[in-house]
Amino acid sequence: MEQTKLTTIEKVIFLKTVDIFEHVPIEELGRVAALTEEVQFGAGETIYREGEPVEAIYIILEGRVAVQSNGKVVREVGEKHAVGTLSALDLNSALRTVKAIEPIRALKLPVQDFQDILSLDFELVKAVFRAVAQHIRKGEW
Repeated sequence: MEQTKLTTIEKVIFLKTVDIFEHVPIEELGRVAALTEEVQFGAGETIYREGEPVEAIYIILEGRVAVQSNGKVVREVGEKHAVGTLSALDLNSALRTVKAIEPIRALKLPVQDFQDILSLDFELVKAVFRAVAQHIRKGEW
């Protein structure tokens, strides 16, 4: 999985395609992109453990993860999805265990940075909550 790191512009373009950021104006995504860093997880590696603190949201560039509750897979998500968003919004611990099914390449957005930027940008807040509401309506969260 040795790849060239994305530029800020490439991150912005990618973020526009991600579920929780699709309704965010491009101009606002530049600030979000600047706060992210690329990270990798190996197949089988645990990203979150149910009940433990969530320190970052991970936006999947490549690969798939299994979202588990009480040891059972409840869904799988992959590219263009963010994991840890709901936990980051309610300042709580991980609601589910999330494990890499295959090698993962992701953008890491620290929870504190996410919360800070939300406190400064109402348009971003509206866009993120719109996406969260859509996921809840679909029964995905």
